[in-house]
Amino acid sequence: MPTTVSRIRALVLALAVTAAAGDAAAQDYEWAASWNAGGTYFTALNTDSGAEDLTFDPGWIMGLQFERWLGGGRIGLRANGAITERPLELDGDSRGIGIWMLDADVLLRLMPARPERTVQAYLLAGVGAVRYKLGRGDFLNIDDSNATYPGDDDARLAAVGGFGIDFLTGWRWDGDPVGIRVEVADHLVFESPFAPIAGDDFGPIHNVRLVIGAFTGFGLLR
Repeated sequence: MPTTVSRIRALVLALAVTAAAGDAAAQDYEWAASWNAGGTYFTALNTDSGAEDLTFDPGWIMGLQFERWLGGGRIGLRANGAITERPLELDGDSRGIGIWMLDADVLLRLMPARPERTVQAYLLAGVGAVRYKLGRGDFLNIDDSNATYPGDDDARLAAVGGFGIDFLTGWRWDGDPVGIRVEVADHLVFESPFAPIAGDDFGPIHNVRLVIGAFTGFGLLR
């Protein structure tokens, strides 16, 4: 059976082939808007507790992005938003918890933007917040996980880092270039929204998303 890594490798190769056969005169756009969907993974909400892990199962995520490219198209500024809902098992009671990720990012293309370049990799770094919609149910002690469910919504500061690849397809929407984007990013929350029943505060939480989506570039760089 093919592994997840091999599937991703095959997808990236197929997109690269598509981009190589596409319209090359489209790399020099100034603005871009994108929408995406994929999967997300979370580390434990009670890291370093020494108790049973309290965590969200991996699942779906979807998001929107809007960006502007500067410096001849090498550096970008981006607003990113993503949302998911994951079940959380609490003493036999399953609660659907909405999770919002909002951040402002700086993008750095690894190669200069040129009209003939149809595949472009980039690094990203940013700051933002992850909001855990925990207001579904009352305050609750989770003894097996040494954690307390707060019973209200909680937003936490997050540092964001990741990597992505853009593939220009040769397709156009109202005359503007359309591409495919594959991106992986980690939204690192420094402080858990859950507090320990006893002992020290919990460690950081990794909120990782792997998405694929479409983007439209518009406006020429000057």
